[in-house]
Amino acid sequence: MKPDGIPPGPTCPIALDLMDETAGRISALLSMGLVLLSAWRGWDLVVLALAADFALRALGRSAFSPVARAAELVRQLLGVPVRRVNAGPKRFAASVGCLFSLGAGLALLTGLRSLGLGLAVILGTCAGLEAFFGFCLACRIHPWLPWTAARAGR
Repeated sequence: MKPDGIPPGPTCPIALDLMDETAGRISALLSMGLVLLSAWRGWDLVVLALAADFALRALGRSAFSPVARAAELVRQLLGVPVRRVNAGPKRFAASVGCLFSLGAGLALLTGLRSLGLGLAVILGTCAGLEAFFGFCLACRIHPWLPWTAARAGR
């Protein structure tokens, strides 16, 4: 048992630290809404700002991420308990989110609206799966990556 009364989570070959899955799901909901609304309304720079936010979360700097901070605040206001999970797969998911939002934002900025909207819909769908069903597609892919398997000694 850790000092904060939360039992340790499973280990991971990528990261030894844990993160709050509940706040992560709320972050996914906020990200989904933000990327879809911004892409639909043509707020291209907001989509790029979301890419920066995903990058902060992917680097383990959630304290500097406006989306992660808002999600934590919502979690606390709702009184939903913390649920700790390994941070490695979730950081990988944030890096994938960064790439998709960066691609969507750049496509929208350069006038490739169909491509930008397509990438935004894919990102929004994946974020929605995480937010509503707890299904993280990138987290499912994470264990199959060559560098993950090599670190696990497989």
